[in-house]
Amino acid sequence: MIKKLTFLLWFFTTFVFSQNLEFTIIVKDFDTDLPIEEVTITALKTRQGFLTNKEGKAIISLTRSSDLEFIHSSYKTLVVKFATLDKKENVVYLEPNTQQLDEYIITKDHPQEILKRIIENSKEKITIPISLKVYLHEFYKQDNQIVFFNDGLINFQILGNEKAIKTDILIEQNRAVGVLDGDIDADVLGYDLNNIIENYYQFKYLEEVLDARAKKIYDFSVKTYPSNEDYLVIKIVPLPESKGILSDFMVVYDSNKKLIIEVSSYVTPDRLQTYKESMFASRKVYKLEFKNTFRLEGNYYYLANSKEVIGFEKKYKNKERRIEVKNHMVITDFNKKTFEYGEKNIFKGKSLINKKTSFFTDYWDIESGFASTSEEKAIIERLGKGNEENQNEVENPKE
Repeated sequence: MIKKLTFLLWFFTTFVFSQNLEFTIIVKDFDTDLPIEEVTITALKTRQGFLTNKEGKAIISLTRSSDLEFIHSSYKTLVVKFATLDKKENVVYLEPNTQQLDEYIITKDHPQEILKRIIENSKEKITIPISLKVYLHEFYKQDNQIVFFNDGLINFQILGNEKAIKTDILIEQNRAVGVLDGDIDADVLGYDLNNIIENYYQFKYLEEVLDARAKKIYDFSVKTYPSNEDYLVIKIVPLPESKGILSDFMVVYDSNKKLIIEVSSYVTPDRLQTYKESMFASRKVYKLEFKNTFRLEGNYYYLANSKEVIGFEKKYKNKERRIEVKNHMVITDFNKKTFEYGEKNIFKGKSLINKKTSFFTDYWDIESGFASTSEEKAIIERLGKGNEENQNEVENPKE
């Protein structure tokens, strides 16, 4: 493949300067009036993606007018006409699906066998090659205090096929603020960008529930999905007598097209507490969450957004440390074509933690598709001031 810098000049700058339709949306629960976090918002004409934060807020910046689709696993899907979004700040209400009870589905095959077929079909149908424009957003906590933050605009060029995926990573802009202790191994922080898409596109996080032994460890069931009659849910829950740090899984899939729409997992607090108290636990995990949302649009089937959270306790230099990392990835745009770029532009590192800050726009407010909350912005500002003070100390040491 011929690779030139044309990719950076054409794809990114065209996207930046074509934006002209900007407004804010706050998504709330129709019954409680409370904000809803992690609502996937898609512009149906431009295919741009957005995700709401803890405040239920998303900053929408469109390249042209488009109706918006709102999806959340606990709420009914909603499409809002662009013409009705005529304010600087628009409130959108979603109707919870809790009014409808999910029902067990009796299946001829074991749910695990159904899941295996759905995974294979999803891997076969997922769109490759593809270029994903991604906003990455990571917070790091140490002893319950946020000490470091990094984010960036990244392009994943996904090549190959469902059996052998190759990803080239190009960083457009990024920033990092805060300080990580030098005695904390960087390998335990962040997420390895070199294999994260491979893990997601090959559904590797589900591998632990696919072997024959898993039937003796987990309870599998298939249920209806109240917010969409075309979807079903496979729920996988550890049996009470099963030992270890085992996750509860939920897989939402299109029952007609046999494609995964959402896959998530988390370890319950009770199970984490039991594991933490085990004398054999060298790294005591206290939080573990994962979620992928996929989108099917015409002939395109691609990752829409993801979230991973891990919190653990481990000794560093004889001192117990409590570490937590929270990662969000939002696919803000995609293209079936891959772009030309130079070998030197490919990012070889595992994460953005150690990459020098480099940005030329306030991309986090306009192009990110995922806005930091007011509280997070205050923390980022505080961490940034700390960086400036540390730099001044280096440049002007006290006598």
